[in-house]
Amino acid sequence: MEHLFLEILAEEAQKGNKPSNTFKAVSFNRVAVAISERFQVQCDAKYVENHLRTVKNQWQTICTIRDESGFGWDDNMKMITCDRATYDAAVMATGSFGRTFADIDLDDDNQDSVPIDGDNEEIEKTPYLYEELMSMEEEGFNDDFLGSVFDYLVEDIDTFNVV
Repeated sequence: MEHLFLEILAEEAQKGNKPSNTFKAVSFNRVAVAISERFQVQCDAKYVENHLRTVKNQWQTICTIRDESGFGWDDNMKMITCDRATYDAAVMATGSFGRTFADIDLDDDNQDSVPIDGDNEEIEKTPYLYEELMSMEEEGFNDDFLGSVFDYLVEDIDTFNVV
């Protein structure tokens, strides 16, 4: 899915459908339709837009790591390289590049917010999950954060039994 996602967005950028730092709505719609048809899933343009944010954040992390002393880039494998001592010092010891759901910084204004119950049997479809997450915007969570949470939850959709 991600390969198709990136392939179409690259084509859209070449067509001029990325006039600034984001794409036009028509580009997100094109990706959503293509994914829906090819993989027989329900994909919405908003999912595509949120996943693009996730990809941009991941790329920013890659760029940050590559700029650190002791790290390199293997162009054949398309991956970051370093020796074991550098890895242990930068990643394992400090956790500076690792993120889990618990690491996401919540504003103090969100202390009274109720977490989503992932075991709720009423959550049967991803669109419903997405709508529920995005409704939390009124609780003080921003759109980028909620998009990241959604992407995290559906990354391994079978784990959460969301179809």
